[in-house]
Amino acid sequence: MKKIKVQYVNEKNFKEFGQIIKTPAEGSRNPTHQSTGFKFYGELGLIDTKGKIFELGVCTFKKREMIATQMEQHAKTQELLYAIDGDFIMPIAPITQINGAAHPDMDKVTAIKVRQGEGVIFNDGIWHWAPFPLKETSSVLVGFIKDTALNDIVIKDLKEEFAIEE
Repeated sequence: MKKIKVQYVNEKNFKEFGQIIKTPAEGSRNPTHQSTGFKFYGELGLIDTKGKIFELGVCTFKKREMIATQMEQHAKTQELLYAIDGDFIMPIAPITQINGAAHPDMDKVTAIKVRQGEGVIFNDGIWHWAPFPLKETSSVLVGFIKDTALNDIVIKDLKEEFAIEE
């Protein structure tokens, strides 16, 4: 009987089989987007859906006060957020039209809690804001059509900020 030895996956031994995705080591590359509360590394893996390229990235969030001052939308793209190593809370809102422009419907804004090992896929246009982790730092797997973070993102400052209570 043939015996095979288990190897840790790396770029060399997995090259002919596909791609490896992992959170970049600190300082090894610049984040695609960042602020005081998060760092997002896009294009860690790409999936060719035979029509459009699907991008996977990892965003690491820092614990912060759960106050939302902005919301974002991807008008033409769904988005996957999967809790890798801790629960998170995030505000979400449906779309409302004001003077022909899409805005978050603040009368229907709510907050969801996503547990570690769970994920959500937002429909096109759903308003949301960056996850608030429940521990000091937490990473989230992010997936959407390639270049969504560059070409299909609208961020709106809210007229009135709001706090989220657990």
